[in-house]
Amino acid sequence: MNVLEARRARHLIIRLDRGEELPAALVRALDEVEARAGWIEGVGSLEQAEIALFDQASRAHAKTRVLEGPCDVAALSGSIAVQQGETSLRLSATLARESGVGLQLAAGELVWARVYGLELRVTVFDDLPLARTFDERTGLMQLTAQPTALPTIANELPRMAPPTQAAEPPRAMPPAPAAEPPRAMPPAPAAEPHRAMPPAPAAEPHRTAPPGPAPEAHRAMPPASSPEPHRAVPAASVVEPAPVPLPQRPVRRRQEEEAYPEVGDSVTHFHFGECTVISSDGERIRLRQERDGRVREVSLTMLRVEPPTVDPATGRKQFRLTRKN
Repeated sequence: MNVLEARRARHLIIRLDRGEELPAALVRALDEVEARAGWIEGVGSLEQAEIALFDQASRAHAKTRVLEGPCDVAALSGSIAVQQGETSLRLSATLARESGVGLQLAAGELVWARVYGLELRVTVFDDLPLARTFDERTGLMQLTAQPTALPTIANELPRMAPPTQAAEPPRAMPPAPAAEPPRAMPPAPAAEPHRAMPPAPAAEPHRTAPPGPAPEAHRAMPPASSPEPHRAVPAASVVEPAPVPLPQRPVRRRQEEEAYPEVGDSVTHFHFGECTVISSDGERIRLRQERDGRVREVSLTMLRVEPPTVDPATGRKQFRLTRKN
């Protein structure tokens, strides 16, 4: 037995409109509100559905059963968890429909469905991150809690303040030393007697300067050139210190990019069979079945994409899509 406790929860009301597909549409709505763990309940009506039962003897799900035509959702419940870093849903449904022999009921794990009108109540556990891991004893993908989700007793108990230390008694200050008596200043030295300055030398007699040369005739100055336009002196640029280079981080090896189906590629779906990709947005792809030309939309988050192979005759990539759980 494994008991998990959630103390903080929020409730969501989600309505899926006609034409949307499960579980892809519900996964997108939960990712928008960051709902990674919770419980689902719902009622409504479906246009088409596929259900499967778990075979305990073979420890695997049996072949899915397709319910063509409208059916009502008598009961719908499921769980939300994280599997391999992505949102994972496990939905169980009880469906009712009219048949040639009267009212018919079908129940099992809801693998895929096209919605006619569906109303859901989702209880989100914000403080209990759930993960879905493989159980060796049963062969099922079971709910487990990550280690960080379980609060410890030490974290919940109030921390006791450390006892305050007793105040240290005041210490008596030592007596101040006695003031030193003033010392007598030594007598100032006697002033030096005034010395008489020597007499200044006699002034030299004035000499008459010889006559200078005759002044040169006045020469006409060349006309002044037009003044040069004023040029703005550029302001001194501020020299900033050179930045200190930061230490380089070690280069990490880039992981090899995963290959995903693109338009024109060939896909082998575990239920739809051989298909051709007609559109892709990175999370969902639309497939056209080779057997009857019907268009299907699937979410890559619920599938495992195996490495592709290349057809030597046509050069097309061929992918194989299987269920994650």
